[in-house]
Amino acid sequence: MGLYVVESYLKTIEHGGHDPYGVIGNGGSSETIYLYVIELTDDELKRLRPRVDENGNKQHDRLALPDREDWWVAVEGDKVWPSTVSPRITSKCAVDEQGVPRPRPLSQSDIAQLQRVKAKLPG
Repeated sequence: MGLYVVESYLKTIEHGGHDPYGVIGNGGSSETIYLYVIELTDDELKRLRPRVDENGNKQHDRLALPDREDWWVAVEGDKVWPSTVSPRITSKCAVDEQGVPRPRPLSQSDIAQLQRVKAKLPG
């Protein structure tokens, strides 16, 4: 299991018994997107697929669990966690040898920076 930044249009989400607190991401498009830190299990990571929106359209730039459309992992998020500079904390994936995006967990330096800005982390 690891910690991941996910995105949502909702101000609050629930995941794994944890009610993460979202922050409005900075930069990127004019959409209001909230960022959260959640813990994802290996099983959840394997089940992630392109998000399907309310109109049935697949969004290949967003990975979501098949039964959840309220939050997703961005393949290359452009919304930045407020007050993070180096590294800039975003929802993102690494692309493997087959060209498949795999969510990138937060590194120890990412976690330290989020703690510095008083982000609500699971646990």
